[in-house]
Amino acid sequence: MAADDSSGRSGVVRAGTSTGVEAAGCGTASPAHEAASVVSPLRRVMRSVLRGFLAVLLVVVGGVSGWLWWTRPPVREVPLPDELVAKGGTYAQVHVSIEPLQTAAGQLQVGPLRSERHEWIGTLLWRHNDGVQEPIELRLGETTHIDGLGTVTLFAVNPEPLLPDYRLGGWTYKVYIVLDPGVERIM
Repeated sequence: MAADDSSGRSGVVRAGTSTGVEAAGCGTASPAHEAASVVSPLRRVMRSVLRGFLAVLLVVVGGVSGWLWWTRPPVREVPLPDELVAKGGTYAQVHVSIEPLQTAAGQLQVGPLRSERHEWIGTLLWRHNDGVQEPIELRLGETTHIDGLGTVTLFAVNPEPLLPDYRLGGWTYKVYIVLDPGVERIM
């Protein structure tokens, strides 16, 4: 780029040098430049606050999701073993709104459902005819023997939703029962 100085000589402006006109403006800052320098730290603070808020939000969402995953396990049904099905049992649903399964020795009722160590544990209540109630805790897929009834396997659970909707009915447990010889189900 060529520049003329006051003596009329023409010269070449080298990189890093300035002409007299440009040098005159270097001593003062323009108002736009001053406003940008004031806003810049404010923007940095706002960005830092926003990043911090987003980090805290992600930690909270991750924590709540992990807690829900741990306390509300997604596995709610397991397959029955073939050797158990070969014995010829019956399926039953157990819930407070469903008539309890009854035999001459007592009746099978629903108890509380909870999760422990990321698995569902259901409680069945075996109420003897003499009034004695026997709580039986079963994990999904677990089998137990109840005197006066037979072999009971818990194979499915239906927990209440996080936000209860009392219009929804249904079952709490699905069990597979192989009745003891001589035991008959009373309808």
